Amino acid sequence: MITAQRLVERSLASFAPKLAVIDAQRRVTYAALAERTARLAAVLMSAGAGRDRPVVMWLPNGLEFIECDVACMRAGIPRVAVGDRLTAEECAFIVGHAEAVVLVTTAPLFEQVRDVLPETMALSLVLDLDGARMGGRVAGYEGALAGAAPTTSFAVVPAGHPSYILYTSGTTGRPKGAAHSHGSRAAGTLNMFASELRGLDHSAVYLHIAPLSHGSGSKLLPVIAAGGCSVVLRGFDRDVMADTIRAERVTHTFLVPTIIQRLLSAGPEVRDSLRTLRQITFGGSPIAPHVFREAVDSFGPILTQIYGSSEMPHPVTVLRPEDYSELDDRTLLSAGRAAFGVDVKIVDESGARASAGAPGELLIAGAQAMVGYWRDEAATREVMTDDGYYRSGDVARVDPDGLVTLQDRQRDVVISGGMNVYPSEVERVLSEHPSVDQVAVVGAPDGEWGESVVAFVVASASAPVTTDDLLAWTRPRLASYKKPRRIVFVTELPIGPTGKVLKRDLREELWRDHDRQVG
Repeated sequence: MITAQRLVERSLASFAPKLAVIDAQRRVTYAALAERTARLAAVLMSAGAGRDRPVVMWLPNGLEFIECDVACMRAGIPRVAVGDRLTAEECAFIVGHAEAVVLVTTAPLFEQVRDVLPETMALSLVLDLDGARMGGRVAGYEGALAGAAPTTSFAVVPAGHPSYILYTSGTTGRPKGAAHSHGSRAAGTLNMFASELRGLDHSAVYLHIAPLSHGSGSKLLPVIAAGGCSVVLRGFDRDVMADTIRAERVTHTFLVPTIIQRLLSAGPEVRDSLRTLRQITFGGSPIAPHVFREAVDSFGPILTQIYGSSEMPHPVTVLRPEDYSELDDRTLLSAGRAAFGVDVKIVDESGARASAGAPGELLIAGAQAMVGYWRDEAATREVMTDDGYYRSGDVARVDPDGLVTLQDRQRDVVISGGMNVYPSEVERVLSEHPSVDQVAVVGAPDGEWGESVVAFVVASASAPVTTDDLLAWTRPRLASYKKPRRIVFVTELPIGPTGKVLKRDLREELWRDHDRQVG
């Protein structure tokens, strides 16, 4: 069976003279990547990292992130990527729960987490990207590599061996670690080639702007497998992005809808640079149809929308250019059709398959599925069915032509006066108002109705809007029980490390003095 390790080793040998990684300071070939990751693997293994002892990477985007990922794949070490926007306490929890033995991070981040790492943790080595060798369990990254003899051969890693652990964003309680094997990661990579990625070959140059710890990081193995080059930026700056696309002849990138909206407001030079790409993949949160249409008009029909989760990585569903050629609302509001090798079904509350077009919970099966939550069998049993389907918790429908439309998270549904209100429907209507840049809808306690609909709105700076304006906008477009009872104007919405709106934070403000967060 194909494994992540086999895909990496093949490319390191086959594409030795080609550029593999470009970041702000360095240009690294596949040969150099092979040599450096062989040294890094030796360092990690000597610290005790192995099948049941992961490596945690609390890193910004950069060469070192890719080196850690590749070294772990080669050595059969599960890696845990932690977004650098997480707090020290969140990182410490993940290090402890994973029972990691190595933490790779930067000096500023380590200073934050140093005092909250319990002495009882299994952690035996901290690799500091910014420091020299300091003794104890903290060592400088480059110094450690320079002092290590490169591993000359790696034991063959079986398909069932853990490859990476992706901790959920913790929208409900503590995050859980979705563990993926070398087989499931390879299957996910092949699924991307079959269903999502267009023109990704040895000539491809993939620009990583979104965090490598999340969506953009899922593209690292496909780029390596194809012999392409990854260009890594620390974050989003539209002018830097445009300059990089032109200078490095970028062919592909992964974005979130928020970034697409910011690019649409840029000048013609920025927009024109994106028209040279072969493909823009996007996902992570919904996109309004009018924004989708404007993006296609500005960048060309090169956008591909994907849907997935930590437990069932994207693409679960894909919306390709040939799917949205008519640019009609029904298609643009959908998440596309099931990807190659993925089976989706909708079930009602009894667990029976729902009729075509009827809403219910989305269940997903595919070879890229997680093997389970790391060190949490009880939580795994809660979300995996006996016949191998993952219970997504998303309310969706599948139309007769196969288009999958996500209506909401089950836990996000607002129940007002016994009626179900799907926040995504209200968000769609409000987002179509020309003066609304962003919107998030949640339920608030209501003594009469149980819950009422509250909309948090980021208004456009160039087009003022009032509460009365928005309520008037919804009146002909939403049933009375679905209309917001309250609109709260904010300068920004709380965004998590994956680019998704943290509705949890919005709810907490509204439910602070109540015993439960349902009506």
